[in-house]
Amino acid sequence: MKITLAQLRAFIAVSRERSFTRAAEMLASSQPSVSAAIQQLETTLDLKLFDRTTKELYLTAESKAFLPVIERLIADLDTAVSDLQAIAERRRGSVAIAVLPSVAANILPKTIASFSAAYPNIRISLRDDNTAGVWERVRNGEVDFGVAGCRQDAEGLQFETLLRDPFGAVMRSDHPLASDAGPMTWDQLGEFPFIALGADTGIRPLLDKVPAAPPNIAAPSIEGSNIATVLALLKAGLGVTALPELAMRSDQADLVFRTLVDPPLYREVGLVTRSGRSLSPAAASLAEQMRETIKPQWLK
Repeated sequence: MKITLAQLRAFIAVSRERSFTRAAEMLASSQPSVSAAIQQLETTLDLKLFDRTTKELYLTAESKAFLPVIERLIADLDTAVSDLQAIAERRRGSVAIAVLPSVAANILPKTIASFSAAYPNIRISLRDDNTAGVWERVRNGEVDFGVAGCRQDAEGLQFETLLRDPFGAVMRSDHPLASDAGPMTWDQLGEFPFIALGADTGIRPLLDKVPAAPPNIAAPSIEGSNIATVLALLKAGLGVTALPELAMRSDQADLVFRTLVDPPLYREVGLVTRSGRSLSPAAASLAEQMRETIKPQWLK
């Protein structure tokens, strides 16, 4: 059985107007086209839908029962198509993302400001987490995409680098190492208590790979679960640490950041998405806005 939308719309129009001519005007079609559509529908259904006289057009008992069902179906279809068009045109929808706290503090505000100005009716849901947490939220479909550090366990996910974030030593402004603002070497950290992040972050595994790093980096005196905790410990004068520059972009007037060299170390931060899965139009637009926000500052 092959019934077309054009036939059903013709049936509704003729039923409402009780006239093929007026139904054709309502549909912006021709009277012969509407008549042909009704005839084809009756043939397909093997059922007479209208009783005709020279002056009047009447619905049969069967078409009276058929009409409200078809009207609901067509109305639901039109609503669904309208909703899809609104989503495609970014006039409606939502985006859920998971990001590193440093990204949330330093990149998201400008990104969201530009995005919301262009698409004011798109709702945005934010989750901040460490790198492992961001990847897991993307993997289980909790969010549309994530922004986090690179990981090796990328099965089912893909990573697009957005920035290379240089590492530096961080200490309180009255610390002996803070007397010079220029670059410094890793071995200069060896004589001070080292405060590290946990192994489930994207930062600790990178530090563990630094060649000839002083022993206190591999065996830190204090280990924190997030950057906020580490910064608080630094401000208390409990030691030094090594962090990516992005983590220090917020106002940290009482802390000093000195770029580490010999060797230089970088953290790659990028988009995390599910392999083989397309982003929704709204999510794709937000991801593109994030690229545009980051590119002038970081990609060189």
